[in-house]
Order: sequence, then structure tokens, then C-alpha cells
Amino acid sequence: MPAIDKLVISGFKAFPNEFQLEFNGRNLLLYGENGSGKSSIYYALHCIFQSPLKKDAGKKYFNERNEDGSANPQHLKNINSLSDSAKIRISFTENHPFLYEVNKDGYNTTLVDGTHPLPADITGVFVNHKFLFEFFNFRNSEKINLFTVFAKDIFPFVKDEHSGLHLGEMYDQLTTSVSKHGRRLTKTAQNNILAFNQLVRDLIEEINTHASDVYNKHFKNDEESNLEIKLRYDSNEDKPANDPNEYWLKYDYGIEYAVENGVLVEKRAPYKRYNNPFIGMEIAEMLSDGSKRTINKPQTFFNEAKLTAIALAIRFALLNFDKPADGRFLALDDMLISLDMSNRTKVVNFLMSISDKYKIYLFTHDRLLYSTFKKRIELDKKRGEWLIGGLYMHDIDEENNYQPCIPYPKFIENKDMPFSMMEYYTIHDYPACGQKLRKWCEEILEKLYPDTLKKGIDSRTHQTSTLNLNDRIANLSRYCEKEGLDFQKYKNLKIYKDNILNTVSHYDIESPIYKEEILQIMKVLNKLDDIVKNRVIVPVNHGIGLELVKPDGTPVTVCINIRGNKELPILLIEGNYHISYFINCSVKKIIEAGIHNDFPEEKIYNSIYDIYNEYCALYGIPNTDNLLDVLQDHNTRLRDKLTAQLGV
Repeated sequence: MPAIDKLVISGFKAFPNEFQLEFNGRNLLLYGENGSGKSSIYYALHCIFQSPLKKDAGKKYFNERNEDGSANPQHLKNINSLSDSAKIRISFTENHPFLYEVNKDGYNTTLVDGTHPLPADITGVFVNHKFLFEFFNFRNSEKINLFTVFAKDIFPFVKDEHSGLHLGEMYDQLTTSVSKHGRRLTKTAQNNILAFNQLVRDLIEEINTHASDVYNKHFKNDEESNLEIKLRYDSNEDKPANDPNEYWLKYDYGIEYAVENGVLVEKRAPYKRYNNPFIGMEIAEMLSDGSKRTINKPQTFFNEAKLTAIALAIRFALLNFDKPADGRFLALDDMLISLDMSNRTKVVNFLMSISDKYKIYLFTHDRLLYSTFKKRIELDKKRGEWLIGGLYMHDIDEENNYQPCIPYPKFIENKDMPFSMMEYYTIHDYPACGQKLRKWCEEILEKLYPDTLKKGIDSRTHQTSTLNLNDRIANLSRYCEKEGLDFQKYKNLKIYKDNILNTVSHYDIESPIYKEEILQIMKVLNKLDDIVKNRVIVPVNHGIGLELVKPDGTPVTVCINIRGNKELPILLIEGNYHISYFINCSVKKIIEAGIHNDFPEEKIYNSIYDIYNEYCALYGIPNTDNLLDVLQDHNTRLRDKLTAQLGV
């Protein structure tokens, strides 16, 4: 099924110029400070998915004037641009043939005339902090009525398969025009109201089926009691006695209030109108003795964190967890700001558990949440399924001699630089960024290299000494050669080391340190850092066996002692695992056809590969095997140990 491929925004909200975000069908984790433009991306997605359902097809968002020439306060064009070319455009993966756009002419596509619906498989769920706030933004004396929240943030995304309309469209059609026959509604209009009410009741029943389970399974703290969460959308005949609320949608005489003889009394209004429907909430706490305690005013009883979790459970109760991923997505903007870290972790775990059913587009200004979510993605080994990065507001034109310009958001993907360096880079403090870069380079090479590449012999004292950063970088070509890496991918680190890393260590602000050079080193270091992150350490016994077969069929075991730690570092190179070259070892004996031949003294080698190549040459064996397949530890093949350790 198609997923979002690319989003283009120009002249909309925070984006004065054209901005592109390439999803390539991936999930999105986006960090951005307040004012960076991240919420503008959230609203751009919201806008383009809702415009086909609007009466004006979204024109109001891109026109400063209404058709009658009056000012349009609802337009969302960038205040510093106000260009007629403002637009939002979206495309989809899997060779989907249409580009969808909303601009001053409303919603349209580039390949067909008129309105063309978005792919039927692409359906969105939008949740932000405003949605959660409005869930419980009621006075202590008020009963919670969620109808307005549903009409604004839920009905537009719930589709009636029979009519093909979203509930939001149906509600708008019912309430923006009244089809009357004389003083009475037409039969068709009455039936439409009845159908709408029944669909809302079905929706509420669907929520009631799952909301409590979602909350108690995913969001409740272990020591807390279970909650029973229920919503009510009763017909006006079914409502409780003495309840003044009008529950179902209806068109009838309204109620007016007047003071008579000093007393406030209800009176029937002289005209008919649509009422304000009521979606109520009932929450009960399940007690240890099997009874339950009703919480009449959740907004006064629960803290903000629990209220947030309840609201999320209600919204997520409408998600379909039974079907495989089919183009659906969740767009979530700063929805967890009311939760502490333990509760945020619960939501993160929930989202990761459904990321095979829904694409996740998460926007946050919280650095800790961003880092926590990113770490969880990496622990689950799903990094390739996510677009991860930060959005920062720029105010310097790097293409025009670094002159000040209209501020614009810039996206920096996480793979290009670590989070700690992004902010220095985006404010053009390249010396400070370079200092961080130098430290990161030192840390990576310290973890990556064996001792033989981190130490050398001092020519004056003939003593072993630790190599400086320049000398370690100079050893990169040897490391690549021995580990089977393409040095061409990493050579920029050597090219730029004198111009950048040495200079910034002295914070020489007069040096010509430019963004592209910094970015090139960032990319090289990220590739090296990936080798470190993907390296697997497999524990082994002191002795392992190199299992070979001579051309005449005779089995030969070369008995190898691992010197130092009893472990083998294994690298992931271009999708394949290989034992590292840099393992000091020795050979103590050979077992040929079951006969043990001990050596008078151990023969020392710098690498298991040197042993393998020597004995393959000695016996005339083609040395084309991966060592994981020919090394055994106590009769267990190394590849099998690796597979068991990785759990794959």
C-alpha cells in the first residue's frame, strides 16, 4: 500500500520558501524547538488531508481575501512571503501516479482535472496538545461534554463506508443548511439526522469496547487500579431524568432563559434551531474488593498526566490493530508534554508496538522524549524504517555571502550529525561545532580501533605511547584495508583533518571553516559510528577450532588460542557479518584425521585471517569461506552462536 513519499511546503505558516521533506515511506521522528516550524509540518499534513472535504476545498488557507474582497483572517500564508505560489504538495510511494496539492485555487492534482481523492488507503489520525487539553478543559462545576472535540478532531477522520462521507462532512452538511418543507424539515433531512445520530452512537460504542483495555494494558501504572472508561451519546428519550442536556442532534425549538418575578425560568424559543449535542463521559475506578467507584468529575479528581492518558486511550480505541499496515498514519504533535518520563515511556512503547499497523509521524520540542524515542528505535533495530532529525530556524543566507535573510526552517537528518552538534551547526557557530566534532571523532576511533592502531613506538624513547588524533586518522586507511572496508567512503576525514579538526581544537575563529566541510566530516564519522554501533561481541572459550577439509577429504582442525579477552568482535559490513581482522591469537596444535600434533611452542599471529590464509595455502584449500562458517567453539559453529545472540 502507498505511504507518504515527499511533502513540499511553500509560503505556508513558518515556511516562506519551498521546503521538502522526503519520507520515502518511512516513519518520522522530528525534533524542533518552539517556533522552529515543526508544528507547521503537522498542520500542513492536516490541511492537505482535510481540504478535499472542505466546502471551499481549502482555498481559505491560501487567500488573503475572500471572494467578496473582504479580508480573510483564516489564511495561513507565511507573513513574510504572502506569495500567490504558496502551496502544500504531497506524493506517495509505490509508483502512485498522482501529485496532490492545495493552493489558492483549492485542492487539486497535477494529472487530472477537478478534484481527485487522496489514495483511499491513506487515512490519518491527528493528535496534538490542544486536542488533549480540550478533552478536560471544563470548569469544576461543569459536566464534560466532548461533542465539540469530536466534531473538530475525530468526526473528520471517521468515514461511513455506506455513504462514503466522513462524519465531519455529514455534520457540516446537516448544520450549514436546513432543508425545510414549510416550517418542518423534509423527510430526507430527518432521515439524515437520524442516520448521523446512529453513526455517532456506533462510534461511541466502538470506543467503549476498547478504551478501557487500551488504558489498563498500555498506560496504567502497575500500582494503580484499573479504570472503566465509558462515553455516552444517548437519544434524547434515553437521557437521565432531570438532565437538562440535549444529547442527540436534533432540529427543534430551542430553550431560552428569562427572569420572571426574580426567578430564572426556561421557555421555549419562538424559532427552531439545531441543538448542541452532548457526548458525556463516565469513569469508574475498579476497587480491590470487586466493586467500583464512580468518578463524577474526572477533571477535578485526576491529575493532568492521568487525564492525558485517558484522552489518548479514548482516541486510540478507534485504531484498527487487526489489519496489516495499509497506508494509515498517526500524526502526533507535542502530545506528551503533560506526562512524566515513566508515562511517556509507556506511550513510546505503545506507538512502537503498532508501527507495523500505522506509520508514526511524531513531532516534539522535548529533547528527552526525542532521545528516548530514538534510542528505542535503535534498540528495536528499526533505524532504517524511520526518518529522524531536527528542524531549526535559519536567518542567514549561506548562498549569498552569509547575509541576513527572512527566517526559514531547515531540516537536518540525524544521520548527518549527532543531536548535540545540530544546534551549533544551525546557528553557524562552526568553530564550536568543530570542537564537538573533534571530541566525537576521538571517541569513535577509541571505540573502533584495536590497540595496535591506537598506540605506537616513540622514536626518541622507544617506549609505547598513545597516538594523537592526527596519527590515528592516518591509520584509517590501514583499518579499512584489513577490515575489507572501502576507504574511498572515509577518505574525507583524512583530507579535512588539517583544515578543520586541528584548527578548531584551538578555536581559531578566523579560519575559513565552512558548513560543507563540517557536514562532510559529519557524514564520514556517522559511517564509522555505525560500524561501532552495529559491532557484535561474541564471547568464546580460550581455544577455538578452525575447521578445514583438505582436497582429499581429510578433516583438519587448527587449534587457536585467543589472546587477551575471550571474545570475538564481529562487524556488520554491507549487510554481512565478518569477524574483525584485529584479533591477536596463536596456534598450539593441529588435529588431522583425529591425530593430535602439538607444537613445541605456540606460533603467534596478528589475526585469525593470517592463520586461515596460511593453512589454506599449505593444504591447497581455496580460502573463500567466511570465518564464521569455519570457526567452532566447543563444537558450536561461530555463525550459530552469533545467530543465537542476535535472536534472529
